[in-house]
Amino acid sequence: MLDRDIIQNRGFRNVPGGFQFRLRMPNYRGVPGSLIEGVTVTVDGTLRFDRTVPRWTLQGRDFTLAELAVSTDVRWQLDEAAVITVPHPGGLTAGVHHLAVGIALQAPYIPAEFQPSIFDAERKVTLLP
Repeated sequence: MLDRDIIQNRGFRNVPGGFQFRLRMPNYRGVPGSLIEGVTVTVDGTLRFDRTVPRWTLQGRDFTLAELAVSTDVRWQLDEAAVITVPHPGGLTAGVHHLAVGIALQAPYIPAEFQPSIFDAERKVTLLP
């Protein structure tokens, strides 16, 4: 079950080579993977990752942003959390962190000069040891 917030309560953890968290689809409907333009990630106001850096896990499959751009068979569903993996050697220290994201999505019905739509979210998250 998904939380109401874009940045989910569950799933914030260190993984080999970085850290992970879960995002809820911020739009009112799902989008094809090819319309995802990435997610900027900022941790504690000091660590910043460009939207092309994180990897995406959707429908149990891992993708770089370049792979999503050419995908034809993956979709970020409204009721599915995307798992975002950010490469950061050694991961993050245990404790409370301020996590901010900017999810960039294309909408085929909005003129190109107003694209992408950016959905910002932030929250305090706790990383257990």
